[in-house]
Amino acid sequence: MFTVRINERGQITIPKELRTKAKINPKDNLEIELDSQGRLTISKKDIFSDLEDLIRRDLVSEGYSEYKVETMIPQRKRELGMALLEMSDNAESEIAKGEYSSLEELKKELDSKGQ
Repeated sequence: MFTVRINERGQITIPKELRTKAKINPKDNLEIELDSQGRLTISKKDIFSDLEDLIRRDLVSEGYSEYKVETMIPQRKRELGMALLEMSDNAESEIAKGEYSSLEELKKELDSKGQ
């Protein structure tokens, strides 16, 4: 357990040992939640929480209610996961057939289009 003090500006410093163990780096985003008993929970945002935020915003923009959005997120995550697996399978198939470009080839192509 680590104890930290809040400064006059409402900031805390996360001890180096804890940052190292949690793999927290400068500019990482953290989420802070307050539970029903007044406890704070801090967690490192990862790509999955970012994707959930994007899914949530997409559903809200489609006009779904807040309650409906929360019930639809798991299904949208499954759909996204299936789409990513299909993309991965397609990429593996293209690689096996030799139908791919190297990063160097892509860079040259992008450079030539930018001129």
